[in-house]
Amino acid sequence: MAEHFGMSGVESARSVLAARDSDLAEADAELAEVVTSAHAAAAEAIRKLDAVSAEIEAAVVQRAVAAPSEGREFARFLIAKQHEISDILTTARAEADAKVIVLQQLLDRYRVPSTPQ
Repeated sequence: MAEHFGMSGVESARSVLAARDSDLAEADAELAEVVTSAHAAAAEAIRKLDAVSAEIEAAVVQRAVAAPSEGREFARFLIAKQHEISDILTTARAEADAKVIVLQQLLDRYRVPSTPQ
């Protein structure tokens, strides 16, 4: 009879370990997706900022501001680029903040559950 209870305990432990293994595998997959998408978002933001930088540099090279109206036009161009940069950074920040929340939730899944004593 004692053997029956012992085997039952082993089977119960195996079941618990299998469930934990499954949960951790799901968490690993979610972590991989979060890291991949965060990297893609950062790379996209950098690409957009590089494009804005190139536009500004090209505009500086091409424009010789001789008249006040040309100066005002160039100022409007630079202000528009400043807004574009701000929008890129705001979007990147929002995406990063969303990833932080997901990572905090994943951290809880990775913690070793306490065992009753």
